[in-house]
Amino acid sequence: MPSLPDRLRATLPLPFARFMEEALYGEGGYYRREALAIGEEGDFVTGSSLSSLFGRATARLLRRLDATLGRPAELLEAGYGTGAHLSHLLACLAETGGPARPVRAWDRVARPLPAGALRADSLAEVADDSIEGLIFSYELFDALPVHRLIGRADGSVGELWVDPGEDGGFAWREGELSDPALAGLPEVALEPGQIADLAPGWVPLYGELARKLGRGLLVTCDYGYERDRLLDARIRRHGTLACYSRHRVHRNPFALVGEQDLTAHVDFTALRQAGEAAGLTTCAFTRQALWLAACGLFEDLQNAPRETRLAAIALLDGEGMGEEIRVLVQARGVDPGEVLPDLGRLGA
Repeated sequence: MPSLPDRLRATLPLPFARFMEEALYGEGGYYRREALAIGEEGDFVTGSSLSSLFGRATARLLRRLDATLGRPAELLEAGYGTGAHLSHLLACLAETGGPARPVRAWDRVARPLPAGALRADSLAEVADDSIEGLIFSYELFDALPVHRLIGRADGSVGELWVDPGEDGGFAWREGELSDPALAGLPEVALEPGQIADLAPGWVPLYGELARKLGRGLLVTCDYGYERDRLLDARIRRHGTLACYSRHRVHRNPFALVGEQDLTAHVDFTALRQAGEAAGLTTCAFTRQALWLAACGLFEDLQNAPRETRLAAIALLDGEGMGEEIRVLVQARGVDPGEVLPDLGRLGA
């Protein structure tokens, strides 16, 4: 069978979104590998899998929702990856006891789940308005395929395509839009030469998750900004596309095709508006460090061993994921002040 790079070369030219889709999710793609390279020995770490503290914070949030809902709060984790966050959460719930609760998980690539969690093979299996509790995701949206749009001198928008390169490789070529609808995706004017990495799939997926929520919270953790900061040409003129391999970040998606992670920062304005269009109320848009503090992470540190405290430093790091990961919190049918009394003090 031809290799992934060979298959891609046979279909050139391609919009980058299709290249990224195949490189990540196609046969032989990065997320299709038997073992995901997530963790200290892999290509990157995520906050939700780095430490059991994140799972404990989510478990505490579920228990708070129990009281508000008057029933055991359900959890749906979208994009569960290796299942590490679910494992930590379920272990904490078992440790503290309490009522049984439905715990479900969905991902684009189905992987083994820890005991106690049920897989949803597709989001279509989850009825609208059916989740009474929490819908949670961590770095789900930054892995959706992006189109690389580029501003032009006449005010129009072009697109960067993937073309054949030298020595059988790949190269960039500026061309026309692969879909005329992409012209409205930035929703702001791009300066000539400015690149914007934007995913048409962000809004449909977020809107679908929002519609699943009957009562409770939709919590989304990811790399990204509100639109005005994301598309600020003074600091992000070349877009946000990034490639991760062995804990090193670079900007060449044509290297190690299928063997490295590809991501782009998320437009949180688009997500927020999609949730509000589905009837959700925006409660907060904040940093990971402040979110975990509001969920009571420091309560777990009072008598914690040294290793646990070191993990907390990574989660709260003001020069790392504690600052860079943003958290959007939206609600339906509950008073977030009852669940997260410190939520009002969180800033972006």
